[in-house]
Amino acid sequence: MSAQNSSRRTCSVLNSSGNLKLRALLDTNVFIYAFEISKSNSNFILDALNRNQFEAIITESTFKEVYRYFRKHYSKKLADQYRIYLFTTCKIVFSHQLKPHLKKYIDEINGKDIEQLTAAREFGIKYLVSYDKHFTDVEEYRTPKQFAKILRLPTHSTNY
Repeated sequence: MSAQNSSRRTCSVLNSSGNLKLRALLDTNVFIYAFEISKSNSNFILDALNRNQFEAIITESTFKEVYRYFRKHYSKKLADQYRIYLFTTCKIVFSHQLKPHLKKYIDEINGKDIEQLTAAREFGIKYLVSYDKHFTDVEEYRTPKQFAKILRLPTHSTNY
C-alpha cells in the first residue's frame, strides 16, 4: 500500500445483522443502463441495492446527471421519481466536500470524472462502479458485471 493510499479515510457501515456492508460509488451510467436495458448487470446491481445488499454512494454530479437524463429523454415526472429514488437509496457526496481534494487526482483522470475518483479515494470507497473507459487504470474501478460478481449476483454476458 502506498503512502497516498494509507492516508485515505475509510468508513465502515454495518448492515442490520451487524456485519460490515459493502460500499460502492455508482456512476451515472449504472442508473441509465439499469433503466434502459432490463437484462443488464446494472439492473441486477440496482435490484441488490433495493434489497439493501450494499450501500450506494453517488456524487452530486451523478445525482444531477441522472436527473437531467430522465428529464430530457422522458419526462419531468419520471425525473422527479428518480430523484426521490436516489435520495432514499443512496448517500450523496456533495461537490463542496470534494473541492478541497480535487487537485490531488487531477492528473489521474479527465475532468468529467474527477469527482467520482476523488469521492472514492477520499472516502475510502473500495469500488467505483461504472462502464466508462476513462476509469480503466483506476484501482477502484469495476464494471457493473465485475461488481455483480462481487455481490454474488447472476450476470449477463455484457459488461454493463
